[in-house]
Amino acid sequence: MPRTYVKKGQGSRYSEEDFHSALQEISNEINIHSIAKKYNIPYSTLYVHHFSQVAHRGAGRSTHFTDMEETYLVSAATILQ
Repeated sequence: MPRTYVKKGQGSRYSEEDFHSALQEISNEINIHSIAKKYNIPYSTLYVHHFSQVAHRGAGRSTHFTDMEETYLVSAATILQ
């Protein structure tokens, strides 16, 4: 019988809404340490997201064709069939 994997850790202990409101308060020139304690979000997480431009793009490689080129190729392929 295979062993079952038990995931360790709790994951994030703060909601997405709390995270966005914390970033909003940081942009209003409030101390990052106090906001981290208030919302129970790690200081390092708030620091990285505030001072560096973290982009949450889709996972994986970038596409080779643009969306317009891709729709054109799909329509051309369906016409040829």
